[in-house]
Amino acid sequence: MRSIVHCLFLTAIVLCCSTLAYSSDPEYQPKIEPSSNEGKQAIESFRIPEGMQVELAAAEPNVANPVAFAFDEQGRIYVCETFRQKQGVEDNRGHMYWLEDDLQAQTVADRRQYMLKHHPEMLSAWTAQHDRIRLLEDENKDGTYETAYVYADGFNDLVTGTGAGILEFDGDVYYTCIPRLWKFEDTNGDGRADEREILQDGFGVRFAFRGHDMHGLTLGPDGRIYFSIGDRGYNLIIEDGRVLKRPDTGAVFRCERDGSNLEEFAYGLRNPQELAFDDDGNLFTGDNNSDSGDKARWVYVAEGSDSGWRMYYQYLSDRGPWNRERIWYPFQADEETTAVQPAYTLPPIANLGDGPSGLVSYYGVGLPDRYQGHFFLADFRGQASNSGIRSFANKPKGAGFELVDSHEYLWNTLVTDVDFGYDGRLYFSDWVNGWDGIQKGRIYRQQPEEDSLKQSGNEVAQIFQQAFADRSVEELISMLSHADRRVRQRAQIELASRNAQQELVEVAIHSNESRARQHAIWGLWEIARQPEKKSALAKLMPLFQDPDANIVAQVCRVVGDCRYQKASQEIRGALKHENPRVVYYAAIACGKLGIASAKDELLSLATTRGKEDPVLRHALVMGLTGIGAAQQSTEQTVELLDDPKAGTRDSRLAVVVALRRLRDSAISQFLNDAEPKVVIESARAIHDELIEFAMPALASYQGNLTFSEALTRRVVNANYLLGQQENAETLVQIATNDRLSETVRQQAMTALLNWSSGSNIDAVIGKYRPRTGQSAPYLKEIVSGSLPDLFRASEKLQKQAVELAALLEISDIAPQMMEYVDDEKASVDLRVSALLALDQIATKKADPIVKRMISSELPELRKTARKIFAARHPAEAGPVLQAAIDEGTLAEQQDAIHQLARLDAKMTQQILADLLQKMLADQLPLGLHLDVIQAAEATQDQQLTGLVKSYNEKFEAGNPVEKFRVCLEGGNKTLGEELFFGNAAASCRRCHLVNGQGGGVGPDLSEIGKKNEAHYLLESIVDPNAKIAKGFETVILVTIEGKIVSGIIKEETDDFITLVKPMGEIVQIAQDDIEDQAPGKSGMPADIANQMTKAQIRDLVAYLKTLTEKKNVEAHGIEE
Repeated sequence: MRSIVHCLFLTAIVLCCSTLAYSSDPEYQPKIEPSSNEGKQAIESFRIPEGMQVELAAAEPNVANPVAFAFDEQGRIYVCETFRQKQGVEDNRGHMYWLEDDLQAQTVADRRQYMLKHHPEMLSAWTAQHDRIRLLEDENKDGTYETAYVYADGFNDLVTGTGAGILEFDGDVYYTCIPRLWKFEDTNGDGRADEREILQDGFGVRFAFRGHDMHGLTLGPDGRIYFSIGDRGYNLIIEDGRVLKRPDTGAVFRCERDGSNLEEFAYGLRNPQELAFDDDGNLFTGDNNSDSGDKARWVYVAEGSDSGWRMYYQYLSDRGPWNRERIWYPFQADEETTAVQPAYTLPPIANLGDGPSGLVSYYGVGLPDRYQGHFFLADFRGQASNSGIRSFANKPKGAGFELVDSHEYLWNTLVTDVDFGYDGRLYFSDWVNGWDGIQKGRIYRQQPEEDSLKQSGNEVAQIFQQAFADRSVEELISMLSHADRRVRQRAQIELASRNAQQELVEVAIHSNESRARQHAIWGLWEIARQPEKKSALAKLMPLFQDPDANIVAQVCRVVGDCRYQKASQEIRGALKHENPRVVYYAAIACGKLGIASAKDELLSLATTRGKEDPVLRHALVMGLTGIGAAQQSTEQTVELLDDPKAGTRDSRLAVVVALRRLRDSAISQFLNDAEPKVVIESARAIHDELIEFAMPALASYQGNLTFSEALTRRVVNANYLLGQQENAETLVQIATNDRLSETVRQQAMTALLNWSSGSNIDAVIGKYRPRTGQSAPYLKEIVSGSLPDLFRASEKLQKQAVELAALLEISDIAPQMMEYVDDEKASVDLRVSALLALDQIATKKADPIVKRMISSELPELRKTARKIFAARHPAEAGPVLQAAIDEGTLAEQQDAIHQLARLDAKMTQQILADLLQKMLADQLPLGLHLDVIQAAEATQDQQLTGLVKSYNEKFEAGNPVEKFRVCLEGGNKTLGEELFFGNAAASCRRCHLVNGQGGGVGPDLSEIGKKNEAHYLLESIVDPNAKIAKGFETVILVTIEGKIVSGIIKEETDDFITLVKPMGEIVQIAQDDIEDQAPGKSGMPADIANQMTKAQIRDLVAYLKTLTEKKNVEAHGIEE
């Protein structure tokens, strides 16, 4: 009976949905799931704000895999749909073999070239699927978008990214899809674009991470289009011949609505998916973390700002300067941050959320008064149960902001984007589950229960039903003070398009409405960007004395951006204003206007007001940079300080950052500064930006190397990068200087060890910096003389010295090496290194000691000795390796098995065959199975590979855990820990916490080894949906009465299921009353096992087994 009732229930829903009109492209028809009742059922699981209700507005098949959406003024919805995830839109984590190609790519063409170099056979597969734009329409105005058109598709070129940004304005539809910014128009009203234009091209130089695409399209207060890109970089030539090039980071851009005058507005971002302006025209974004224990950030996108991220940091296990120098922390978050955070970056306002995605600023109509000035941010975490929409506001703090009223607004839905319709309702798109898209998608509408709020939204929708072009100037002027920002802005833009200078000036100067005055100033901003109409700003000069500080600030902003030179004196005067926002815009204007006479005032402000205000400090730097750029343009020497030793620490720091931006070699003078912060900032700039003429000065730095790791790393690496004999001598001096820290000396030794290797990856920042390997005959002599000092140093330095001497084949050290090997008081690491060194430098003398160490009491020494013996005497190695397999520790057994594969002898093949037979008979410890398989496959022997095939077939039909059973035992816990915290492909710490380190998206794993056995741990990796961790397992129940109940399973017995509903209510439902149930899915990527080798999975399981005790670790400064 249950199945019959259930079928009738579903059939009713399907029949209802099947009446929806659906227009598909006859050429490209992706697989999309059919309509169902799931979208409506899911609402039961949402945690909805009090006084609000949620309705389903659209669902599959009319929407699938929605990334972003936008409204037009008729209330229609444009949706960015993606079908190319992992089918052309790739990710370095799945292709680590091409990482170096990606890191060195400078153009989109470079990326195309290396894709085809590695995978010419994939051209067809990687271009088979499209991203596209779907247009949804509610034709009968019943709240359901029943009609769907394919507005535009064909976004399937080899280098095409995810289409992730959409904006409609006045009939034009803008779309961001790597590598292009597009504009479309539907001229005949058939729901499909028939005109398309490429506005800009050259975005997405690198792959970096999937999802780090072009997005964030929004209309700025100046009437320009703003958009963003993640850290896939860009390299493009714009119409005036200038090149905008940063292939290594994310950025925000702006351009006119016709695509002209493209500007880089801000950079140094990782993945700023959406942008939003507040009522005063300030721009903000949520930027994602790097999966290394760092936190996502709420960022004020100040013009010209550098947020500090570079994509190559991702591939350093500790993320390099990003974590070491605490770039992602808010300003002065604690003492350590205050001490080490660079001055060239603009710190975030706060650490907020885990997966910032869609973002919108409340327009002013449709919600309770509490939400005036609030933002709504989608927090995407891969599964609905811990994702949703956050809300918060900004409060002025100096020239910047601080976060207030932060809370989870609407929760338990996997939101990708959020926006307000012209009806004042909040809409959001639901990805449904996972990370890759499951060919489903929904758009929901939240609306208030209070009629007055509904009515206010309806009135706005009604306004937009009449074209603004058809309205009188008087009516448009009245709209400049409307409660809804979209109405105000649309009126502003229309007035600007009519060149209504006189009317706008009248409002700006004489209106009693602050909002109307602000929009009038912005309207004049639009007009004055036309060179022949710049004089429109002349009538705004009296506003520099206005009592409203915001009005003064906006005038400074506008005249600076329009390069209105006649306002230079007023701008200088505004630098003395008591309001920090006025000073902020005035300082930026000084740079844009190149007001050299303001230099001393800017330097003074850096000391008096910029010291404790990072946003104001940034503006002052922008002012100085503009003045310096003006000097450079006339081939003058950049002189921002009359004397590099003059001024205060903070004024000199501002100058250093300005010189960094100018890439001026004069920055090297500040390496001799008396203030450590100035020295470190100079070193960062010279090294990280590779200011070539200043690099020798950094390499020969003679100051104190003990006060900053940031400095010493760069001094050491500068010597390595320059690679001359004098640089090697400097590194030896550092390594042997016992007054320096152990860390510094080890860094110098590491550089010497790599001297001739020609590594292409920078050791400090991870950037691709090719360095030709050198034979360096001088190095042997330089190092030989220093060995006695190094052999008296710490054991770690001794070990490095041993390795370096062996690498350089300094045979004189053989007696010392023999002493080390036999020294039972020495560490096993040092003894092993010495034994390996003997093997390299003493061909015959090493044999006796190698044979003796095969019988050592220390497993590591035995293992190393066997490896050397097998390489030296392969014909005699069989019995030695067999003995290790029979009697050694597990690690020795594993190593001996792998050694067998390197020997070309029938005896060793017989040993492997015997081991395989034991495996088939379940007579060999499971911890050796993977090693035997790998060794047998490496021999390419037909008999052995046949036995491996038989073994695999024995378990192929089993569940996923059985297929990976070789990973249950035998892993290396140390390697597993490195994998968990450092591996870019696995990214475990991205979502999981272990004793306070990592991300809070998934379950805390601090005690997972105590609570679960190996089988469960392995299953959670290779089949994450088999058992979802307690507190993350959601379920949707349908009772026999047709009622839908959703929640997290608290307890389940044979008789009852107890659920915790979204609002915290606990309900108990009898099993006999349940008609059907649909379990939620894990947010962990289902294919995570494909990103690792079986050996890595085995190591990871071994590490997870050790997690048996949760340690108390204080969380720091994180907004939840």
